Amino acid sequence: MPPQLELEPREELRNVTVFAELSRDQLVELSATSAQRRVQAGATLVEQGAIASHLEVLIRGAVKVVRTTKHSLGESTVLIEVARAPAILGGASLFDGQPEAASVVALRAAQVLTVDRRTVLRMVAQHPQFSRAIFAHLSQSVRRHVRRIDEVASGPVDERVRHLLDGLALEHGTPFGGGRFIAIPLRRRDIACMVNATTETVSRVLARFEREGLTRSTRDGIWLRVQSLQSSSARVPSEDPPSSDAQVSGSRGAR
Repeated sequence: MPPQLELEPREELRNVTVFAELSRDQLVELSATSAQRRVQAGATLVEQGAIASHLEVLIRGAVKVVRTTKHSLGESTVLIEVARAPAILGGASLFDGQPEAASVVALRAAQVLTVDRRTVLRMVAQHPQFSRAIFAHLSQSVRRHVRRIDEVASGPVDERVRHLLDGLALEHGTPFGGGRFIAIPLRRRDIACMVNATTETVSRVLARFEREGLTRSTRDGIWLRVQSLQSSSARVPSEDPPSSDAQVSGSRGAR
């Protein structure tokens, strides 16, 4: 990763939805026990089975959440979800003290802000507004995982892929050229894992989507035409979609 300046923790935390409504003093309190680290693509940010001692906050980059299980035939890995900055990574272990249920792996070079667990728990106890925000975050995480059932088990593969892309575009997409650009570098095999299909089948589905003008793939992500705009003759943009967090954040503002 190229050299980068240290980021201002208080301002970075304010960009995360959970912390957006906290007062300046509360953000300073969180920042006081924080530390920054930079990792390369492929690095594990949260280890499955570990007990969290810090709250991990993704402030630059994109990640995938994977769970590995062992069985009589060997070992299987399931890609549960993907996310892009700003986002909280993991979280359940921080509050219940149980092992993390899945690992978080960087999809590209990333920067992470870690906040001491004791500080987070103290603020949850002292500030009702903060505790409500944390509860909302955990509730949303549960709802996302329930919605994933539709992408794994409901309907033919093309419908599952479209449902997945719709969800990613809604949550992580940036408006661009009559659609939304999902700035997460997903491989075909990642998408296949998320919809419970073979890589070959997903590749054929995505190739058809591209021929129909529904999607356009780049090394940095996927552009998806917004369904509601199809009737207004939305076309695949001729210019290249945004390709970095900096370009994307400049057009979308704070999430």
